[in-house]
Amino acid sequence: MSLIALIWEVVWHPLTVLVPLTNQLGTGIYPVLFFLIFLESGMLIFSFIPGQSLLFMMGSIAAYPQSRLNIWWLIVMFTLAATAGSAVKYLTTRKWGDYQEKLIQRLPEQKVARATAVFTNNEDQTLLIGRFIPFVGLFVPIIAGTTDMDWRQFRFLNLLGSFIWVVSCSAVGYFFGNTPFIRENFTWLFLGLLAVPFLARQGWQYWRSTRRG
Repeated sequence: MSLIALIWEVVWHPLTVLVPLTNQLGTGIYPVLFFLIFLESGMLIFSFIPGQSLLFMMGSIAAYPQSRLNIWWLIVMFTLAATAGSAVKYLTTRKWGDYQEKLIQRLPEQKVARATAVFTNNEDQTLLIGRFIPFVGLFVPIIAGTTDMDWRQFRFLNLLGSFIWVVSCSAVGYFFGNTPFIRENFTWLFLGLLAVPFLARQGWQYWRSTRRG
């Protein structure tokens, strides 16, 4: 297969390339995936990693008949990675709050204020579903640390929230990823998942501006 043909296949039929690739990596793929979700969940500078899209993609690959990926191992591994990453955010905020504040100051003030307001209004629910809310999920552990939220409370809700997030995103990929429609349009769906947070933020800002007007 020529280079151009390979690139074309990767772009438009990624599963036909990714499934054999993950099979070749074997169990070595699990530590790599763990590390990616851990970084995305635990450090603001790695928030560019598309966590939800990655969960969906790996769930879709696991659903492929020829794939050796185990969906149950993926769910356990992703849940542990997301939980550990958020715990690191929380604990580092409690210990080195000044460092986190410097990072936050580089981000849009309005969005940070919105994330803080969402968490303040309902701490428990935000920890459970915050990862699904664009931009808010990045700051939930940090805000929990700055508000001195009880560690035991955070630990339980963080684990449960991570589990809900992982199961939801992975299950969508697993149960629908093996359908002909998903296979034929996987690239567009993947790009759509990447665009959802951006579009949601833009829609929120537009809605708020029209209310003020």
